[in-house]
Amino acid sequence: MERRGRGRPRHPDILTPAERRVLDQLREGGTNAEIAVRLGISPDGVKYHVSNMLGKLGLENRRQLAAWREPPRERRRRWAFAPLALPFPLKVAGGIAGGAVAVAVIVVAIVLTLPRDPAPEPPPLGPVATATATPTPAATPTPDPDGAVTVSTGREHSCALLASGAITCWGFNSAGQTDAPEGRFRTVSAGGWHTCAIRDSGELACWGDNGFGQTEPPEGRFRALSTGDWHTCALRESDELACWGSDNQGQTDASEGRFQSVSGAFTHACAVRESGEIACWGEDGEAFAQAAPDGRFREVQRPCALRENGEVACWNADGPLAAPAGTFRSLTSTIGMKARGPRTMIDWTRASCALRENGTLACWDPSAEQPAAPLDTPPGTFRSMDGAISHACAARASGQVVCWGTHPVDTELLDAPDGRFRAVSAGPYHTCAIRESGEPVCWGVAPATLEAGLLFVPNGTFRSISAGGCAIRDSGELVCWGSDGDIRTDMPEGSFRAIGAGCALREDGGIACWSEPPDGSGEPPDGRFRSINGSPWFFNANCAVRESGELVCWSDLPFDEDSPQPDGRFRAVSVGEGYLGRTHLYGRPGSALGDGTSCAIRESGEAACWGNNDYGQADAPSGRFTAVSVGAAHACGLRESGELECWGDNNFYGQTDAPEGRFRTLSAGSYHTCAIRESGELACWGALTPAATVPDALR
Repeated sequence: MERRGRGRPRHPDILTPAERRVLDQLREGGTNAEIAVRLGISPDGVKYHVSNMLGKLGLENRRQLAAWREPPRERRRRWAFAPLALPFPLKVAGGIAGGAVAVAVIVVAIVLTLPRDPAPEPPPLGPVATATATPTPAATPTPDPDGAVTVSTGREHSCALLASGAITCWGFNSAGQTDAPEGRFRTVSAGGWHTCAIRDSGELACWGDNGFGQTEPPEGRFRALSTGDWHTCALRESDELACWGSDNQGQTDASEGRFQSVSGAFTHACAVRESGEIACWGEDGEAFAQAAPDGRFREVQRPCALRENGEVACWNADGPLAAPAGTFRSLTSTIGMKARGPRTMIDWTRASCALRENGTLACWDPSAEQPAAPLDTPPGTFRSMDGAISHACAARASGQVVCWGTHPVDTELLDAPDGRFRAVSAGPYHTCAIRESGEPVCWGVAPATLEAGLLFVPNGTFRSISAGGCAIRDSGELVCWGSDGDIRTDMPEGSFRAIGAGCALREDGGIACWSEPPDGSGEPPDGRFRSINGSPWFFNANCAVRESGELVCWSDLPFDEDSPQPDGRFRAVSVGEGYLGRTHLYGRPGSALGDGTSCAIRESGEAACWGNNDYGQADAPSGRFTAVSVGAAHACGLRESGELECWGDNNFYGQTDAPEGRFRTLSAGSYHTCAIRESGELACWGALTPAATVPDALR
């Protein structure tokens, strides 16, 4: 008896099913790492299958392999007629006993030569889950039928490519950047305020902000793309580059030649040539490329790049930067964070992250000294990850998505300190409060645009505080500090009782301002006032209530005449950050004050709101209130009963999901709110970065 050899039987076709899957993706374009992500296998697995196919077919390179087509199948059926072509003596040697066999052979031959339906084509090979790819260890989680295969992060939104080929996006949608079109896609890239993707056909689709033509992509078929703030670059199937959108820093002046990968960010772009060399253009791009170390690369994400052997190298124009040891699949650049101490601050720092060959994450600060010190990352293994200015996201093999970064949702910002408090003030990124002892404390994150000094309050005891960097001592003295944490020496003298934005209310009812408006439109009014409130985050907008109850507002920018403040008599007022206030902090052009929302409490106790009402934040509920506070697109009020009620935008953030109980006072930040209970304890709710708030379907 013939003994069968050990191992798996030889596959009857020229290529195995796993090799065919890799070949189909190779024809779609992409590096080993990109193909690995789409198939849910490791880059080494892709490399192994490509090498096997080149050897089997006698081909020299990947381009020849992509162009190869399997020969017709008819030649493989000729053996069916072989028994009829045997020499005559052999055909009769079996006599009658062999007749049955001969008949059987003829029947088989006829069956095999009958016309047959062509072999069924394999299903479309868009992104597939790990379980349908090459065998994986038993411990690998079972993928969700339509979980995330890849993720992409923009400045204020995130997107995921699902196993079905559909795209889902979440986060801010101020320009329609999360309104993904229907259809099947190969890849997606979230930019500043727009998004682009490659359809299964290879054509491009873009949506969102189009202020610079960034959602008007060129025609043709593409295999890779990467978005920046206001531009996008894509790699054609011919391996040539095309860039479009804003060119204020030369970021769309793509280098000529043939490339294997491309990456765009902020106001620059980089790509890796077929030779493995790096080319960059746009802001400081050429200097970065010229300083690149020797060797061949497969991916670049400033200030780091991934070598062909999987190692990471980081550098700038001044020389090498810190990089972790080991081998990696993919690379991204983001803004990381480092704790400076308990309940003090989170400092923004440029960080890079990479996905190791074993699927674990590594993030580090390239500017730190070697060896690169690791930053905190989620535990577990992942198949894809990406980072942006405010956060990073990664997709697990199960299809679940995890996000983290400088704006940790429900952690630093909402993690109010223990104790009893008498005053609180919430800003866009941090919150400050005064303990019953008079001691001030601030917590949260400090963005680069505001810097960390706002969280370092001076020593002493205080009776009032503003998250904008001012406080009133128990003596009535006004103290303010700058973004560097230094105490300002140009403050008005006297005794004060309330703080606005660049202005404060004196004990005698007069208003003193120390902020110089750029055009003179922000001059404070004369007279005597009972209260003041302002938003230092939104062009130093202030409103004050005169002793007569009349409401007066002023700002560094003119008010929108279509949204005047209401008439009547009031006792308190709150100025919101403004619908585009948070975007303004990131450097985008801000809006006129009328795009914000403000609310006031009438002498009758009713709340009246005016300004932007895109999310119903100006539709104050009926009833009687003692206090009100306005965020970016939501508002909260304190009823006479001491209970809270919030209204306006609640998508993703939870900022209108006020806790139960009875409270003394409250303060709304951009997308969170804090309030002091009657017991003196603090309660905070909401979220800071909706782009990092993963939809329930992907958790």
